Amino acid sequence: MKQLIKKQWFIGIIITALLSVIALINLWALSTPLLSPYETDDFFSLASRIADGGVLVIFGFVMVILYYASLTSIVLSIVGILRKTQWGMLPALFLLLGFSSAFIVFQTINGLLAPIALILMIVNLVFIIGLVVLMVYRKRLLVGSTPIKEDTVEVKPVGKSILRTVLVINVLSILVFMTTFIVPLYTLMDVSPDYHAVIIRALFFGDTNLEIVGYFLANFTLLLGIFLYFSDIISHYFFDQERFIQKSKNLINFIFISTVIFFIAGLALNIYYTLEGNEVITFAFIPVAMMVFVIFGFAILKGKYHIDHPMSYKVLKFRYAKIEPLLYVLLLTAVTASLLLMPIIVMQITFGNFEYNVNLTGLKILLDYPVLDPGYRLVAYVLVVMLISIGLTLVITISSYLSNFKQFNAIVKLSAIVNVFFVFIISIAGYYFQIAQEINQAVMLDIFEFYGISLPTGLEYEYNIGTNAIVVLFGSIAVLTWMFFRKAFDREAPLSVSLAPGAEDTLPLNTNQPTDEFKPSNDEPVEEAYQPFDPCPAFTDLDSKKPLFDADLEKRKALKTNFTSLNQLVNFVVDYARNSRLHLSYTPEDIATFVAGLGASKLSILQGMSGTGKTSLPKIFSEAVFGNCEIIEVESSWKDKNELLGYYNEFSMKYTPKKFTLALYKAALNPEVFTFILLDEMNLSRIEYYFSDFLSLMENEENQREIKLINIRLTRKEAEQENEYLALNDGNTLKVPKNVWFIGTANRDESTFVISDKVYDRAHTMNFTKRAPKVRNYSEPMSKQFYDYQTIQQLFVDAKKQGNFDAENSELIKSVETLLAPFNISFGNRILKQIEEFVNIYKACFADEDVESEAVEKILLSKVVAKLETKTLDDKEKLELEFTKLKLHQCAAFIRRLDND
Repeated sequence: MKQLIKKQWFIGIIITALLSVIALINLWALSTPLLSPYETDDFFSLASRIADGGVLVIFGFVMVILYYASLTSIVLSIVGILRKTQWGMLPALFLLLGFSSAFIVFQTINGLLAPIALILMIVNLVFIIGLVVLMVYRKRLLVGSTPIKEDTVEVKPVGKSILRTVLVINVLSILVFMTTFIVPLYTLMDVSPDYHAVIIRALFFGDTNLEIVGYFLANFTLLLGIFLYFSDIISHYFFDQERFIQKSKNLINFIFISTVIFFIAGLALNIYYTLEGNEVITFAFIPVAMMVFVIFGFAILKGKYHIDHPMSYKVLKFRYAKIEPLLYVLLLTAVTASLLLMPIIVMQITFGNFEYNVNLTGLKILLDYPVLDPGYRLVAYVLVVMLISIGLTLVITISSYLSNFKQFNAIVKLSAIVNVFFVFIISIAGYYFQIAQEINQAVMLDIFEFYGISLPTGLEYEYNIGTNAIVVLFGSIAVLTWMFFRKAFDREAPLSVSLAPGAEDTLPLNTNQPTDEFKPSNDEPVEEAYQPFDPCPAFTDLDSKKPLFDADLEKRKALKTNFTSLNQLVNFVVDYARNSRLHLSYTPEDIATFVAGLGASKLSILQGMSGTGKTSLPKIFSEAVFGNCEIIEVESSWKDKNELLGYYNEFSMKYTPKKFTLALYKAALNPEVFTFILLDEMNLSRIEYYFSDFLSLMENEENQREIKLINIRLTRKEAEQENEYLALNDGNTLKVPKNVWFIGTANRDESTFVISDKVYDRAHTMNFTKRAPKVRNYSEPMSKQFYDYQTIQQLFVDAKKQGNFDAENSELIKSVETLLAPFNISFGNRILKQIEEFVNIYKACFADEDVESEAVEKILLSKVVAKLETKTLDDKEKLELEFTKLKLHQCAAFIRRLDND
């Protein structure tokens, strides 16, 4: 059983079975009678009356149609199993989500679903969540089913206990978000019984309150999005821990913001109903309060993760510990919060020797704002916004400190600005009431009366309004001044802040005269500490194998060939393939065509139907000459060069190369070894999307072919030394080694893309149109013969120099060019040069044989005549006859097949 659950097809069968169960549950729900007055109807009966019209009937008809459409999800999942992809399963998931969501929307609007139907939909949602988990697990199995070569870097799992705890934190945050469905937005106290505005009432109790229905639909949409994002997070938990941490942070921040919005909405409704004269309270702060604890917990785990797995190798120590800015923020927040206890507005009325005072602190204004004048209510509103803002900035600052966030000082600056801004606004508001005290005399009397101070009528009083908020403003300015004096905002990299590789070069630490910012004091010198850091462990692993590569090269040289001609090379490969363990059948013409293509272009495309030996040819050739063949499986999802080269993660400051880049890097470390990089099924994706940079490199001279992997410089720190990667120039550029040839295999069916002329013009194309015959006469396996790169390259150079074929003056080529001119098919100097080189090398593969016309026809067919496939031929018989007259029988047969098609 343990083996079965590791099989992608078995998980696919479970997914299909679960889809079938969901389909049956949906059928049950559709067949369940509705509530009164439609207790005799279900969705199928409603759909049968579509001719009668009506909103409910039309909705029932749509639901039935949607159900039948969702049945295709089972077929789509079966297709996904057969294709060994997730193709079809994602559309199935969205179909089911759409169906369940439509049910819930129906209940929210009409409230006509029976309780059993609602229970069935909840069960369905649970099953859909299970589907997501199974699909993520199956995706992991599909990714992990790719064979790992011996030189593939092993990724060592790290921080599993922390990661599991972070996963639990994610689940807790989702549960906290779900409390917004059951925590009341507000509660009306002056109705009997008390009305609790719980948004889940819109689904289960038929609450038609527009506020509740609207917020329920918005919250439910957010919940679906959270579940989908959480499924993506789970997939990264298995194979990319750093991305898992980053995405977990995004999820928790999103849920925190959602709970803050929930709180603000509840507070706004609370204020609205209070102004309307209702007695109302709100508990919408509960999810926010719980999320604060979740955020702190996650921040601590994230900080511990980064301590255990540091992202950088250099730490700078300054005059103060990093906690000092956090203390300033705590102090500023405390000063700002003191406005709740500070008399913001001080009212004084005097008559003779009698004096009456009312001090309106921030807390008193918040508690009594419903009965105060609108001007005081505005102050209450500003106080609420102030408390929310300074609370959020405080939470973010503490979280940044605990998680070792590299922009911590920017967060400190933002917190200081927010605190001082609100203190300034409240102080200005206090002075406004002092300036406008003449206008507010009647209001003052009402306030005095509200607080139980009765004043005799008919007397002349002296009124005075002041504010003590200016004291808080002076306190904030004092803290801010001290922060500037301590240069809390000037430090780019405080204690334990990581610097990207090469970033220390931008800091003036090694100059003879340091700047003021980094100039050490006499008693507090700048200290430097180094930690090992490797931004690309995969390259380091290959560098460490260089002695092994050199030892292996010496072993290969012991088998160095004594053959000195291309003819001997071709015959040797034919014999080696026939007598190998696979007993492959290739004719000398096949191998000569392949070899001549290698000499004419660094890119060869082997195309044709499956099972004709396209992939086996470069593999057995490289094996025979004791070279290397690195196989890269092209995927249909590839859209850009990063799919070949790899990615730089700014979060971890590490570069993760793909198999293609590692193959290039390994070839650069083995410059004497003849190397193929084989792109298997290269037209599963559009070649121009992911291989365009390398197509352009083909135009450059061999010593100028290089690719820039990333824009930053990669070096590793070890023992206080900076070490370069062996095969990189400038720490980020990889030269395409001269000993590398790119080979692409291409199938021609409905699952692949057509290869464009841009690719064909730069590549040599070899067509496999028939199955090779079975080998019957073979002997014991032959020993390999080591052909190093220089040997094969010299054979190509000699063949080109000694060849006497002149493509530009060939009458045969001119005749073909004339024949194809009406079809707008021509070729430039690049193709003409490839034709000439191909023919000369092909001729060198057959000593003392006249194969020039055969070579010319082969290259003309693959490079030029094959373009007729995309043309409309009005008189194919005539064109076939003309090629027959030129004795180009293979070209004539090609045109004949076009006619048959």
